[in-house]
Amino acid sequence: MSDEPVKTQTLRHTVRGLELDASGAMSLGWIARHLEHCRWEMFRAQASPLATKPTSVVVRASVFEYVEPIRFPDSLEILTWLARVGRTSLDLGHRITRTLDGVTLARARATLVHVGPKGPAPLDPGLRDLTCGYSAPDARQWQESERRSMWARDWIATPSDEDSFKHVNQARYVDYIDDTRQLATLANAPAGAPGPLASLAVEYIRETRAGDRVQMQTWITGEQARAFELTRRDSEELLCRGQIQCALTTSS
Repeated sequence: MSDEPVKTQTLRHTVRGLELDASGAMSLGWIARHLEHCRWEMFRAQASPLATKPTSVVVRASVFEYVEPIRFPDSLEILTWLARVGRTSLDLGHRITRTLDGVTLARARATLVHVGPKGPAPLDPGLRDLTCGYSAPDARQWQESERRSMWARDWIATPSDEDSFKHVNQARYVDYIDDTRQLATLANAPAGAPGPLASLAVEYIRETRAGDRVQMQTWITGEQARAFELTRRDSEELLCRGQIQCALTTSS
């Protein structure tokens, strides 16, 4: 039996009805939750290079690419690997494939920051030898832009939004963005964005907690692109921001 660290991890999952949205596909939030579960498993697997190296990490940003809808009762294989190692941060790559035919349904990249007692802490440089060269979406940089046709909604974060760390779970921000773009569409706002998405990027900037009154703004940044910002209403503190690219559709 080899003592070499396992560089990748594959988890298997069969899509359940409770994971579907109104379109009949797995919701964007559920995709994010499954990938979060894969990261947890990667960090706790004894043979993983991440089992003991970083002592505490927080997710700083995620990028998702949606290739094909994930539907019930698809059987999935979710591959996770170490894609990049920097001085204080690392990236994990994800790929979701349909077991039946091997078709790639989604890809993702998550950037995690290694945290010490006084903030970001250096990682073991030896982790760089354990990265894999599988293709993951490029990290997406935030671009400031004119807030054309801006639309906003506000609400109070609820206890069910929080996770075991007592702040809003990272997948809920994906839900917040997806809900906002669909609610803007229902309101016939120009910033609405109907239909499937090609990609979604989100940056996690500050913690949100139950009871916080928050506002999310969305605006047009391109023909198929929208930007989003979530702020705390009383202080206008920026909590997260995101970008989406709508899937191109062709009429028959």
